[in-house]
Amino acid sequence: MLATSPSPLPPFCVRVVRERGEIVVAPAGELDIASAAVLEREIRGLRVTRGDRVVLDLRGVDFLDSTGLRLLISLRNSAKRGGYGLIVAPGPARVQRVFELTGTRGLFDWRA
Repeated sequence: MLATSPSPLPPFCVRVVRERGEIVVAPAGELDIASAAVLEREIRGLRVTRGDRVVLDLRGVDFLDSTGLRLLISLRNSAKRGGYGLIVAPGPARVQRVFELTGTRGLFDWRA
């Protein structure tokens, strides 16, 4: 019988907090093809209206693939169409590198 070792990374999760006029959405774990739908459901399920501000906090994201990036671009486009703000809090260097390599950093409004 083969012994299985536990996964070294915790499962993907999303925390949503409303604070000071903002809706903070903080995914944690790997934002990839296996988890992008979870984040999409959470954000699409928010009751965001014109004038609201959503902060997407990527500090807890360990990995970002092309599916995750495509989702973030889609969320940015939805925010533009919906008239609400989407601000991104940068993730770790390995996550930010994806934006640099793909030339998509300038598409987003970044929190300092």
